[in-house]
Amino acid sequence: MSNQWDERFSKQEYVYGTEPNAFVQAVLPDLPSSCEVLSLAEGEGRNAVYAAQLGHRVTAWDYSTVGFDKMHQLADSRNVKVKTELVDLTQEIDYKKQ
Repeated sequence: MSNQWDERFSKQEYVYGTEPNAFVQAVLPDLPSSCEVLSLAEGEGRNAVYAAQLGHRVTAWDYSTVGFDKMHQLADSRNVKVKTELVDLTQEIDYKKQ
């Protein structure tokens, strides 16, 4: 199921880097510890991994298996775990099936 995001993330380097974006850095430390965090359109995982480093239980949704591979590598390098679910957010989701 190759797509434009798989192609974009296929380079060895991280397209957006490995550090979380400024908004995530500003907001996540204020959450109570051990929250459940859903990270949407997560790409290569920089924000999800950061949330996991803060002690949160993180699920990341994205449509790129290549991005997920890089996310798991980043998570492993930082000794954290992130649960991933392959979701095409451009499509309607039937929440009744969830």
